[in-house]
Amino acid sequence: MPVCNNCGVEIDEGLECCPLCLAPLGGKAEQGEEAQPPPGDPLSPVKISKPFTLLRLWEIVSLLAGTSAVVVFVADFAYSMTVTWARYPLVAIIFLWAASSLLLLLHRHRLLLPVAETVLVAIFLQALDLLLPRKPWFLTLALPLTILAGTFIGGVSALVRALRPRVFAILAVVLVCAGLFLLGLETVISLYLSGAFRLSWSLLVLGCIAPLVGLALYIQYRLKITSDDLGKIFHL
Repeated sequence: MPVCNNCGVEIDEGLECCPLCLAPLGGKAEQGEEAQPPPGDPLSPVKISKPFTLLRLWEIVSLLAGTSAVVVFVADFAYSMTVTWARYPLVAIIFLWAASSLLLLLHRHRLLLPVAETVLVAIFLQALDLLLPRKPWFLTLALPLTILAGTFIGGVSALVRALRPRVFAILAVVLVCAGLFLLGLETVISLYLSGAFRLSWSLLVLGCIAPLVGLALYIQYRLKITSDDLGKIFHL
């Protein structure tokens, strides 16, 4: 079969140009000759590899997760002929595989991804709560904290996209959301530990954040500084 002397691809009979590099084949394709490298390219012949897709990456992640799960299960079962400690790493492996799969599947859906990951974290914590032989803590502690963290991440992501490229406005929003998150965090922990609503250190943090938020808003809407301006200032 003729071979293109420009890129090394085998060519079907009757073609006037190479289907890969589009080089004209008039007198350039010879039967059985080794392909010559393109000008300036020291590698010969040119090798064409399949693209590395998200599907291939997911296959690698799945193989790693499956192999790890089998090793953990066999190690535990071979020692005691039952599954004891392996339950915890197996649940963790399943969670990491599912989280990676969601990330690869929903990486373009920036609003849906935090919701899906939050639900997955809640399921993982529920499984741990069922496995651990102690007082249930999922509904009173883990679930509220998971919802709080998911709301914080999703809200900040949406506001950052909406305010781009107003850098200092984004900074102010992040600080406010962080303060509210800490208020919610202390509320959930105090209710879980003592059954009473108490706020102390989170109010102190919120008080420290307030002047920083005011400064960031003043810089943004008084001086009108954007990310492009910062790039010019720092030669980015």
